[in-house]
Amino acid sequence: MKKNGTTVSTSIHIALKPAAAFKSVVGELKLALARNGIQFEEGTNGRVVQKEAEIGRIKTWKRDKHIVIEWRPASWEPNEVGIVELRFKPSMVGTEVVLKHRQWGRLIGEGTEIAGWFSSEIAAPFLRAMTPQTLGDWITDRKARRPSGPQSRAIYRDPLFHYPNFRVILSELALKPHDYLLEVGCGGGAMLKEALKSGCRAAAIDHSPEMVHLATHENSEAITDGRLTIYEANANKLPFADSTFTCAAMTGVLGFLSDLVDALSEIRRVLKQGGRLVALGSDPTTRGTPAAPEPMASRLHFYEDTELGDLARKAGFKEVSVVRRDMEQFAREAGVPKEALPLFAGPGGPFLLATK
Repeated sequence: MKKNGTTVSTSIHIALKPAAAFKSVVGELKLALARNGIQFEEGTNGRVVQKEAEIGRIKTWKRDKHIVIEWRPASWEPNEVGIVELRFKPSMVGTEVVLKHRQWGRLIGEGTEIAGWFSSEIAAPFLRAMTPQTLGDWITDRKARRPSGPQSRAIYRDPLFHYPNFRVILSELALKPHDYLLEVGCGGGAMLKEALKSGCRAAAIDHSPEMVHLATHENSEAITDGRLTIYEANANKLPFADSTFTCAAMTGVLGFLSDLVDALSEIRRVLKQGGRLVALGSDPTTRGTPAAPEPMASRLHFYEDTELGDLARKAGFKEVSVVRRDMEQFAREAGVPKEALPLFAGPGGPFLLATK
């Protein structure tokens, strides 16, 4: 370690032009920091704030090129200041993104202490991020379990291959204007949009902040009209009073729930007496197919039809059945490409039908 401190740096080549790389990296960085309780404010006068304390102040903001942040890593040593730089350099691949933290580390010590910090706080997390378990979890969350990022936003805004499932659920619910629907795990709000055509009211939850934002945007008119509310929440702790809804729906969510009975019990709690639930099950026969590919398949709970029905009864539902529906016609109506229609032919996936 030099007298002026330690330098830590990393870089990556991204197949994007500098403007696109800058927008993507800064946007993802803001979201990732926010998940850890750190607020990143963009722009020339931007800041980085943790627990209401300013830990960074932007000194240089050259869009698409260069960001410099004055960084204060130790609240107990206010004079300890480092420099964080993000550079976006054109490369043969697209853009080289370089992250560098300079002039810091004096509080850690020298020699073995710096080696210890580097090994435990930089090298180990870096390697762990590329293990099958961690990488598989990230991909699963990113694409399905807690969708985020531009690709997921594009898919869940108009999820073509989900519409046949939506149509089965809406057919079973047979919504009327007097109904009040709850959707658990609404994604980008595509099924909500279809359901609201019945004239019903609705509320929805999702635990992905990006999906809540997307669903809100896609259904803004219904929200403005007071027919829809959307919350960021978890299935096992619904933010609604007992006996609120006449019906509930769940699609593409059930297999990701760690405690299905707990989640079903919560749904039952917020349903009125006689309220009905329709939920797409997670079919073991789809494991490893396009409907449930790896690494998602290894992180899904699959249930046989009888097991799914038994779990619903354990959650307190009295009238329970699991049915399978041929979805080919629904797929045709949704505009699924002809070559993909065989995926929806035959008995179809399991749908849990339950009444309180």
